[in-house]
Amino acid sequence: MDTTQIKAVPIGLEYLLQLNQLAVREKFSVSQGWGRMFDVLDAVGQRVYQARHEYQCCGPVYNVKIMDNGEREVLDIIQECACTCTRQVHVHSFGGNLLGNVKLHLNSFVTHLSVMDPSNNVVLHIVGPSFQTNIFGNCSFEVKSPDEQHVVGMLKNENEQFLVSFPLDLDVTVKALLLGGCFFLESCIYSQRRHVATRRSND
Repeated sequence: MDTTQIKAVPIGLEYLLQLNQLAVREKFSVSQGWGRMFDVLDAVGQRVYQARHEYQCCGPVYNVKIMDNGEREVLDIIQECACTCTRQVHVHSFGGNLLGNVKLHLNSFVTHLSVMDPSNNVVLHIVGPSFQTNIFGNCSFEVKSPDEQHVVGMLKNENEQFLVSFPLDLDVTVKALLLGGCFFLESCIYSQRRHVATRRSND
């Protein structure tokens, strides 16, 4: 695809214009250093982006940098603090421009994330099973309209990868926010799995 800069589309997100599905697949993990690596693939398995989840002792609580195949950073997903009353990541495009936020609502019965624009207006919801009961094996999360009356996409944790589907004509920045939400959700599930595994090993 010609990636010449398109007006009103953040640099590096031109690829998303012709996509309605993405897969996020971890490449490998390391116990020390700069963290976990992922490939972001299109529907036919071609790599569109690569991502790096960085661990920094003095940095943000959560930080994922998404780069194109030329290793140019196109998205930055940041959670600055781990407040117990709210968990939220900020999604920035190239140059540090805020595209929006993804907020996790604490709920014991369901998983609910709000996808919001820079003014914190809700543009989509992500709703699915609770982390308490469905963190192992395959599970699905619905992407819903702001009024939660219509399902407009899906996030599926399937065969050790996340599949994200959305309308082809969805605004590119909202597609990018959904990708950010996918990484945030993956991280929440990954952390909960590690917590459960550690607790079991200590019993």
